[in-house]
Amino acid sequence: METNVIGSPYKLRLCSKKLESGKFQVKFYASKQAVGQDLYGYVLVDPKDTLKRVVTTIKTRLNLMEEANEYYHTHLYAVRKAAPPKSDFMIFKQ
Repeated sequence: METNVIGSPYKLRLCSKKLESGKFQVKFYASKQAVGQDLYGYVLVDPKDTLKRVVTTIKTRLNLMEEANEYYHTHLYAVRKAAPPKSDFMIFKQ
């Protein structure tokens, strides 16, 4: 499934598979034509989540990544004691 998110420079392509836990693992590919940047990632979602909510979650994370000077996965680089971060989202460059 391909989708263009309004207000987002990324073109998204999504595919999913159901896990034994009942949740879905959504793999997404995000391409930004203007700069030729291709990303892919995974997000873990509940079966009750809508496609719109999943796309909004991905769009929000991509926007946060673009706005930050440096982007780190918080579960890999925890530098302070706090509640364990949610590790339901991963982004990689191709």
